[in-house]
Amino acid sequence: MARFHPIVWCMIAGTFLSRAATYMTMPFLAIYLYKSKGIEADITGAIIGVSFLVGTFSSFLGGVWSDRYGRYPVMIVSLLGWCLTFVGYAFTESITSFFLISGLNGFFRNIFEPTSKALLSDITKPEDQLAVFHTRYFAINAGAALGPIAGVYLGSAESTAPFFLTAGTYAAFLVLVLLLKGMYPQASANRVQSERIGLRQAFGVVLRDSVFRYFLIGTMFLTAAYAQMESTLAQYMGNAPGFVNGVHLFSVLVTTNTVAVMLLQVPVMRLARKFSSMACIQAGSVFLALALLGFGLFHSPFLLILSMILFTVGELLSFVMAEVVIQEIAPERLRGTYFGASGFQFIGQGMGPWFGGVLLKLFGFSQGGIVFGLLMVTTLLAMPMFVAAQRQQMRAKPVKVNGDSKTA
Repeated sequence: MARFHPIVWCMIAGTFLSRAATYMTMPFLAIYLYKSKGIEADITGAIIGVSFLVGTFSSFLGGVWSDRYGRYPVMIVSLLGWCLTFVGYAFTESITSFFLISGLNGFFRNIFEPTSKALLSDITKPEDQLAVFHTRYFAINAGAALGPIAGVYLGSAESTAPFFLTAGTYAAFLVLVLLLKGMYPQASANRVQSERIGLRQAFGVVLRDSVFRYFLIGTMFLTAAYAQMESTLAQYMGNAPGFVNGVHLFSVLVTTNTVAVMLLQVPVMRLARKFSSMACIQAGSVFLALALLGFGLFHSPFLLILSMILFTVGELLSFVMAEVVIQEIAPERLRGTYFGASGFQFIGQGMGPWFGGVLLKLFGFSQGGIVFGLLMVTTLLAMPMFVAAQRQQMRAKPVKVNGDSKTA
């Protein structure tokens, strides 16, 4: 780690602080909108979901713009926009405005994220890249573990003050990037000249590769399941009559998730190496589904924490191994295209909060077993998609995709 470029350490530090600030506010946004602003559960879910929907498509723009204009300019503009977005959360009153602000949050987030990853990749030696991104992932989860605890004490479920603190954190990150730009201006340009990805090419990959298409549909159901934690679960625990202090218990569960990710990542990945990546994702789907059912059935903090640990194992098996699957099925020259097209899986993350909100409004906060039981069923719909992808992968025939030999 001592060999890391100074930019790496600065970006990781900024990532830790900004992620802590984000998790101080965003996990409580659903409760804030429902309790403080009186917005119905289904509309609240849709407001949160639009952030992911917008971010799904803006990630393509982030990659194209960072290649065209350089890493620093894109990060500077996106951080400035992100900072102003959180100020907007504090002043917004109408439902329409919340939809707009939430969309801007997703837009700037997914402009910044791929650009910052590209910068880290540009300045890191190939043999050090795994260590760099592992350290970054650890920083993200460390920030996510501390953020919800601070959010509870700052009253994020009913106060606008945390939004200003989050905005200030992003402003500090912006200043850090400006300083890096002055000290290491050469790091802004992308050293790798590769085939550029556009929306049309991404859609073409999805349509022509049957293995990837089934896999992508399956992961949409998984991202929808994961999104329930910050939306449906937050609203449910903050309002259901069976919880004495649901907001505090929810913050404990969010912290449990992030701590469990850090503690279980290595042993779960060691175990996963003994099985195929597609089999691991299928197992992860089952764990996520069972965990969702547990959230709806249990009120005991101990059993809810166990459900969250099960949820975490499912998260690790599903989303970490998903990147392995993409590397397996993508031709080397088009690997960036496949990773870019995989962003469409987050359509599920956009639709999930809305669907969960509809179920809460339809059945009520007192019917957690029914609400989360239905969410379990929708999560399990991923299984036939992964089975179909696995079968297609086993009998795949080589075809041409933009000049490369590929399977379909």
